[in-house]
Amino acid sequence: MSDWQEPVEVCVIVKAAPETGQTHGETVCVAGIDMYGNWHRLYPMPFKLLRSDQRFNRWDIISTRWRSAAPKDMRPESKRVDHESLEKTGVLKKSERHEFARRAIVDSLSREKAKGRSFALIRPENPEFIIRPLSDAERTKNQRRRDILLNQTDMFSGDSTVLTPNVAPYSFHYRFVHEGVTLTHTCIDWETERTFFKWRDQYGEEGTLQKMRDKWGQDMPARGIAFAMGTHRVAKFNKWLLSGVIRVDRSAQQSLI
Repeated sequence: MSDWQEPVEVCVIVKAAPETGQTHGETVCVAGIDMYGNWHRLYPMPFKLLRSDQRFNRWDIISTRWRSAAPKDMRPESKRVDHESLEKTGVLKKSERHEFARRAIVDSLSREKAKGRSFALIRPENPEFIIRPLSDAERTKNQRRRDILLNQTDMFSGDSTVLTPNVAPYSFHYRFVHEGVTLTHTCIDWETERTFFKWRDQYGEEGTLQKMRDKWGQDMPARGIAFAMGTHRVAKFNKWLLSGVIRVDRSAQQSLI
């Protein structure tokens, strides 16, 4: 008898950068919030294998069958998904997105962790967007790993891939204050790397870096920003990861985007 559970329906909040493994091939870690305000981590999500009518973006509402991710992943929000059952059932109205996200924002990651939770949305204090050039050694190492991952895609889906052939020559970070402590986190939001390559083709490298500083460093923090934070699957690492950067108005009176 199948152990698949009835479909869960969530509004997508997080799409982390793709990665490739020996078991599932190229996958994207996805997380969303249901109508009751509960987080759901949906993995593995082989995005390149999804049909065109299944592919989704942030704020899309999706439904998929699932089963427990234990014992490999003991985080309570984690669900192993049946990607073939996935349906895109709608999209959250633009006028409703900010309020939907504001209801999920919490004040303390340490309190969330004490409650056994592994995903949370926070308001960072004094966020500073940092673009760090990779050293030649880092770029070579990352490119070698990317080449290996691209070669592995043949085992799972032929030439299909959502990975870019080249790695970005920069890493993207935020320094911010949370619970009175200054933290620095690498941003693993898929949108960041995709935007770099998209804009570089349009504006050149220096123009792109300035536009990214303007958007992620100035515009978004000024208008209202939230960080989607998720814990590492391996408990011994005991750390939160910056999985998503989201524009969220501070109040209902602000203009919606």
